[in-house]
Amino acid sequence: HKTMKTSILSMLPLAGLLLFAACASEDTADNRQQESDLKGLTAFSVEEKTPATRTAGEYTGTGIKFYWTRYDRLWVQDNPPHFESDYKNDIADQLTASGTDRTPRAKFWFRGSYTAPQYLVYYGGDNTISWAGRVTIANKQKQDKPNYATGLGLYGDCGTGIARRQANGNYSFMIDHKSSYVTFMPYTKQKGIANTRLEKITVTADKAISGEFKFDSDNGIDLSSRPATTATNSSIELTLNNFPIPLTAPKAETNAAVMVIAPGTYSKLTVEYTIYDDNGFPNIGTGVRGTITKEYSNVTFTAGKNKEISQQLELPEYPADTYYMWDAAVGQHYWKGYEWNGPNPQQPPFVKLLDYPYPKDNTDPRWHREFPNGFTPNADNTAAAYSCKDCPNVNELYWYVTKGDPYRDYSYWISMDHLFQGGTWLKKLSVIAAEEGKSVADLKNASPDGKDYRTEILNPIPQIVHINQGKLTDTSNYFYLPDLGFYNQTGSPGGEGYYWSSTPVFRWNDVPPKFDRSAYSLYPFGTWMYLQTNDVRTGLSTRWPTDR
Repeated sequence: HKTMKTSILSMLPLAGLLLFAACASEDTADNRQQESDLKGLTAFSVEEKTPATRTAGEYTGTGIKFYWTRYDRLWVQDNPPHFESDYKNDIADQLTASGTDRTPRAKFWFRGSYTAPQYLVYYGGDNTISWAGRVTIANKQKQDKPNYATGLGLYGDCGTGIARRQANGNYSFMIDHKSSYVTFMPYTKQKGIANTRLEKITVTADKAISGEFKFDSDNGIDLSSRPATTATNSSIELTLNNFPIPLTAPKAETNAAVMVIAPGTYSKLTVEYTIYDDNGFPNIGTGVRGTITKEYSNVTFTAGKNKEISQQLELPEYPADTYYMWDAAVGQHYWKGYEWNGPNPQQPPFVKLLDYPYPKDNTDPRWHREFPNGFTPNADNTAAAYSCKDCPNVNELYWYVTKGDPYRDYSYWISMDHLFQGGTWLKKLSVIAAEEGKSVADLKNASPDGKDYRTEILNPIPQIVHINQGKLTDTSNYFYLPDLGFYNQTGSPGGEGYYWSSTPVFRWNDVPPKFDRSAYSLYPFGTWMYLQTNDVRTGLSTRWPTDR
């Protein structure tokens, strides 16, 4: 006998893809025992001279290799339009003998008298969800192991073929698959995404890609029977068992995930990847679950073909060296010498610690800027001169709070090789100035109430404003501040935004005025945004975008 082969379902035209069963004439001891209990039944098997297809998928790099799984069934059209399902098959026996959940060999037996030269055969997957003349593409699919899709027969894999009578009275056949298949192999070049796990992939289209379709014996899935589009049938969710996401390039053995999908051309197709930065013991992560969405136009899925989608996943990434005590020397950021990715990594990406090497006094070059006793302050000589000199001053913050029209954004981003979520959109100062009939310089020199708070006491600056929660559709007049968080003895990044201004706080009612050891800052968080002060020893972000 010839060596049994697996088949490749590729993006090339398919001619000769087969549904494989063990050779009916194979005379092993096991088969003799089986056939002694199956007298009067007719065995249907595949033509041994051709490659074979089965129904569990394994991506090979050029296509899908198929295997038989426990609930696969075969139908024979014994009296048109009637189809009869197999009375028995040996799949369970093959699985038991091999100790696996898939097998390259199977044989099907049918009751009744089969004497015609040929019969139409139909494969419809799991007998619990499909029958001859109909096929159901499932909108909920699942794959437990990378590159090991055992459920294709459950989710809508189907095909037809012609079984031809052999000299021994049994029949051999080959089947052409009629569903379409997508193999997803997402990868990334960001360690922050590679440190997450892929939980599911959701595909959404502009018309039904799942649901019940008529099945034509000549042409396969009847696309004219496509159900009316609903929220349920216009998407397919493929749940995965925390698949890894490889760095640099796609790897089939790492995370290849196969989906059954209805054939057809879709003018709009959206693929959403759900990832999770696991913080469940013993993992150390942020606990953030996020999505990365990719959109495609005019995508065609052809019956019997596999389409590979090897998408590079990427998110905005923000550096972790922009935290400073207020106006410390440039380059002497809060974690200088202890960076999270340096040779002495003690900077915590997200875990709150009580004892770590933050700057303790002015002998540390990372220490904040100080003003001597008797210093005579004014708007020019108190302004930040070092790491905070490019931050907005307190008057600008006042304008952002009162006229910045803030919008909350729950999108995702990467920092320190981990996944974070959230930030705030604020209207650019130039836009505010134009709307107020002023110049940008006017806004820098005076707050909305006409005062210059660079030389005023703290109060009565407004403390809080509500942040819009609806999605901002046009961001051209806005800039974005991610929730980079802060550092002090108890704080850590993520979950909220803290941003330094260039303006320190002086107690102007003292003679002479005294440095208050605090500076103005902006604090957007959740549904509120605060104009406040922070202790200058705190590590806040100085990452204000240039175009703000």
